[in-house]
Amino acid sequence: MPRDDGIAMSWFVKVEGRVYGPYTGAQMRAFVGEGRVAAHSTVSEQRDGEFRDARDVPQLKAWLDEARRAPGERRPAPSDARTSNFVIVADLNSDSRGGFEAALKDFGDVESITPGVWLLRGAASAAHLRNELSHLLARDDKLLVVDASRDRSAWFNLGRNADQRIRDLWGRRD
Repeated sequence: MPRDDGIAMSWFVKVEGRVYGPYTGAQMRAFVGEGRVAAHSTVSEQRDGEFRDARDVPQLKAWLDEARRAPGERRPAPSDARTSNFVIVADLNSDSRGGFEAALKDFGDVESITPGVWLLRGAASAAHLRNELSHLLARDDKLLVVDASRDRSAWFNLGRNADQRIRDLWGRRD
């Protein structure tokens, strides 16, 4: 149900075969900014409509391009962000690796430990790092950010089963 300005009044997002929504344009723009909707996310203006990659929808592509800032132009960390120690684990395809590694340096002092694992010391939160870095990931890339200083974590594209297993394991009361 598009409006006269060509922007859908509602959006639906399909993840692992499940359809979520409806979401307003403002919500979708926020999801793009947070990294919850990526270029490869499948979206539709109707629950039972044709789903296509977000990068193929002009308005969403504009928001994705806006969110994918050049190094040094990233959103500042939240005002309450304190310097923390992070462990970042990423399963990246070769096309994503260079940009991802370069972007990590924008957030603080970084040290590669093994392929796909970095230590980072910087003023941010796990969610902020996940949101900023997720824009650089391809469809099959995965990301886990652990704030070792504050016992917080954030992840992207690990899948529903991994999401639940992490919540179950780390949420246990022993």
